[in-house]
Amino acid sequence: MADSVRFTGPVPWEELPAHYGAGDVFAMPCRTRRGGLDVEGLGIVYLEASATGLPVVAGDSGGAPDAVLDGETGWVVRGGSAEQSAERVVALLEDAELRRRMGERGRAWVEERWRWDLLADRLKSLL
Repeated sequence: MADSVRFTGPVPWEELPAHYGAGDVFAMPCRTRRGGLDVEGLGIVYLEASATGLPVVAGDSGGAPDAVLDGETGWVVRGGSAEQSAERVVALLEDAELRRRMGERGRAWVEERWRWDLLADRLKSLL
């Protein structure tokens, strides 16, 4: 695993594109903790990864599932299940066509729904 996985710790904002570009899959199987008091927010990192064309594996905590089209742009897994997370990551690593298809769909979905100008227009319409 040491030859294939890098744990970098915190990464400066300006270096993020290079880190996403070096990957084949983005996985962050977040989980709900502390009796439901500690949950993932929207999960913008999944959208960032999708915007770069990476398929994602997201945990089912809080708003993370809102940032993934399950089965289309990646998968939502039970965050506490290492087995399910590993199965989904391995499935993506073993299937280049699936990675490509999910990555392309993720990129398109971010462009269709999550661009800042679209979000600003939606917010403005509410005001």
